[in-house]
Amino acid sequence: MKKMMFVMCLAFICIYAAPVTARDASSENQEAAVKAGGVKSIEDRISHREEAVARRVLGDNWFERVNISGLIEIEAMHQSVDYSDPAVSDEDSSDVDLATVELVVDARIADHVDGHVMFKYEEDDLFVDEGFITLSGTDRMPAWLAAGRQYLPFGYFDSHFVTDPATLVLGETNEGAVVAGYTAADGVLQFSAGLFNGDIDEDNDDDMVDSFVASIAAQPFEPLMMGVSYTSNLLSSDSFSEFAVNPAIDDMVGGWSVFVTVSFLDRFKIIGEYVAAMDHFNAGEIYDAADTRQRKPSAWNLELGAAVLEDLELAVGYGGSDDGGDEFLPENQYGAVINWKIFDSTNLALEYLRAEFEDNGQETDTYTVQLAVEF
Repeated sequence: MKKMMFVMCLAFICIYAAPVTARDASSENQEAAVKAGGVKSIEDRISHREEAVARRVLGDNWFERVNISGLIEIEAMHQSVDYSDPAVSDEDSSDVDLATVELVVDARIADHVDGHVMFKYEEDDLFVDEGFITLSGTDRMPAWLAAGRQYLPFGYFDSHFVTDPATLVLGETNEGAVVAGYTAADGVLQFSAGLFNGDIDEDNDDDMVDSFVASIAAQPFEPLMMGVSYTSNLLSSDSFSEFAVNPAIDDMVGGWSVFVTVSFLDRFKIIGEYVAAMDHFNAGEIYDAADTRQRKPSAWNLELGAAVLEDLELAVGYGGSDDGGDEFLPENQYGAVINWKIFDSTNLALEYLRAEFEDNGQETDTYTVQLAVEF
């Protein structure tokens, strides 16, 4: 029932958005109407790549070919955990810490050749989050190919919130891969597909590049974007793979995603996304070896953001999952966030989220304050 209601909501957004966005497409303030919070969507990453590819070689000096950018996030949080089992004590915790640091280096090697590296500090670890080379086409042939470690074009994962939505937790995948893309109809349609070697394999299979990903996105009007994507190996996603009982399963399970995002009336933005497995995992393959149920995980996220003032945004959201396990994905998650641009490239976010886990009767209330700067 929840899945059907969510799909109907996405369909309603598409039907309602077409006439509204057609009227709003010419608005000068449309692009800056609503700003996202702390979650970086796949579209953000693709846009960053396209901006880097569009730069021309300016000279022979190395500093004329290199662009450096970055992000610093400081977070303070308080969380209360309430267990329905009276034999288990409720918990409270709080913390203040450096949450994320990103340092990005984009280099224009030559016309049609770019290098990209992102160094990231997160959860007390410093690592290379992205590193790939992009070969780009021409205006007449708007195609590209990226080889290296990158976020695969599966899902969309846009959000106004600081905390990752359940759709991202289930589907986001960062792997070494070769991904090719093509832009058609003057940017209205974007196609991409790639090959990668996932963390999860089938039993008795060799460790090979045998996983596939593909996506199609359409932007018929500037404020409206929609798309679908597919992966042949959903369990290889970054967070989901941690809940695999073994690194090999009987049969690979694919996943699919659909999303719609629309901005309208110069100040509102709706985000809707659904991510799901295409088949059941056998009992005991995910979450717990002693689990006797077949599992078919799915997750959804629906948000409405409003630019209350030029530099102040308020958003509310509802998400959840089916077959999300005891601790992996909440059955229901809802809350609100305020994003305030206090200075140029400086954002202060105040977030409240309530999450309900059906399997273990756990409910959490989380309050987060995030200060973020980009450069």
